[in-house]
Amino acid sequence: MIDSEWDVILIGAGQNNFALGTYLGRAGLRTVICESRLENGGRLASEEITIPGYWHNTLAYFQDNREISPVWKELRWDNGYHAEFVSPPVISSLLLANGRAVSHHQTLQDTLSSIARFSSKDAEAWRQTHDKFHLLIRDCLIPYYYQPPISDSELDKKLVSKPHGQEFSRLWRLTPGQVVDELFESDAVKTLVLSQMAIPRGVIMDYRGGAIEVLKLIAGDEKPELARGGSHSIAQVLQRAYVHAGGQIRAVHHVDKILVEKNKAVGVRLRDGREWKAKLAVVSNTDPYSTFRELIDQEHLPRDFTKPIEGIEPDEFSYFQIHLALKAPVRYAFHEAEDPAVARAMNVNIGPEKPDDLNEMWKEIRAGEFPQHVCLHAICPTVFDPLQAPRGKHAASLFMPVPYQLKGKRPEDWVKLKRGFMETILDIWRRYATNLTGDNIEMKVAMDPFYVAGRWPNMRRGSVWVARKSAGQMGVNRPNQQLSGYRTPIAGLYQVGVATHPADAVIAGSGYNCWRVMKEDLKL
Repeated sequence: MIDSEWDVILIGAGQNNFALGTYLGRAGLRTVICESRLENGGRLASEEITIPGYWHNTLAYFQDNREISPVWKELRWDNGYHAEFVSPPVISSLLLANGRAVSHHQTLQDTLSSIARFSSKDAEAWRQTHDKFHLLIRDCLIPYYYQPPISDSELDKKLVSKPHGQEFSRLWRLTPGQVVDELFESDAVKTLVLSQMAIPRGVIMDYRGGAIEVLKLIAGDEKPELARGGSHSIAQVLQRAYVHAGGQIRAVHHVDKILVEKNKAVGVRLRDGREWKAKLAVVSNTDPYSTFRELIDQEHLPRDFTKPIEGIEPDEFSYFQIHLALKAPVRYAFHEAEDPAVARAMNVNIGPEKPDDLNEMWKEIRAGEFPQHVCLHAICPTVFDPLQAPRGKHAASLFMPVPYQLKGKRPEDWVKLKRGFMETILDIWRRYATNLTGDNIEMKVAMDPFYVAGRWPNMRRGSVWVARKSAGQMGVNRPNQQLSGYRTPIAGLYQVGVATHPADAVIAGSGYNCWRVMKEDLKL
């Protein structure tokens, strides 16, 4: 095969380009994915960063909505390419300093039973919220994610025609903090919900429109699952499907420029100087800033286009991570004695006792401080999937939101500061996880925001969601109005990725939606 000529060139081997490339391949097009790194899959990363044989998921660590995803069904990712999943019975447990815990289960009734131990009124409010909005989310919201974005007014028309649609529309425009205050009375229940907003959902508790994440959490039945062998095994499934459809992958092929002639994308120039031609289209899965400020000569762009690109706001936070190689799984002895569900939780949240604690944490992060009020998001996936560590051993990880750049420091200063921060956070974790002793921990590694930004170059300033998930950058405004439909001002050039609608992590929504757009444009 001649590498210099393709129908479509896709930049970046993330989930969205794998999905899009598979559809294009099935349509008979000759495609290639150029990936600057050796590893494919983007945020679907599992890495041996402590001891060989211990696999740590360094960004996305679970998959949800798989059963209702049109991409998974149409491309047969789940039953055609050797994907295996396990469902932890408990989604998340919030541990309180007094030894109590409240848990969000996979089943509604178990969740209600846990909440009722704190407030029978809140248990009933949770049930009513689920019953009111479950069908709306299934029949209106999820399909909305798998189509090019429509305006809020168009979405409202669909919602208000359904039972409880007007109330749903009103609530989702609120902030997460406002909606939990309206629904619940118990600080523990409010904090259980709010502690799951930033990680893994990417929203801060005072973001208007972020309440949609609360409603999805309560009424969405998202059913999170762990991929056996780690998140990268999902990337392998996507890669197998793409190659089976005739697609080609070129790792360590860094695209230096997108070639434009007569306002049409015609190919790419690689870092080594080679030029590859694209007969029909080029698709960028890197971040919009890199696409339009670094990969394209500015003379090819409209004058009024560049400034909005520079105005795309990144996340207000990044991730600080700790990864542990362990002899025995993490145990929260006092909390497990009070609530056995804690031992069966996919993730455990530690630190906040009430919403005010989270408010203080965000004040500190926005001030550029390493937070004193922490919200720790801990996982030990090997309890459910022993393939992620050597036989009889375990791998655990902890994620927490922090500023990308500390006040008075340079981003690269994280390199020398991270070990001290790791020990501080481990001390807090040990107050709850009684067996995180020196004898149990065989190896520990910290990952900081500066590393995240270098490891995944599209996550500029350590911005995991690339573009902030605030109301002004969602839907038809994600990441801005010019790019929200996946087309760009340059003919034959398309933009996908988490910075575009629907802004979710592991559902390949933008790749699916871009396929529908390209299918129309290319008359496939």
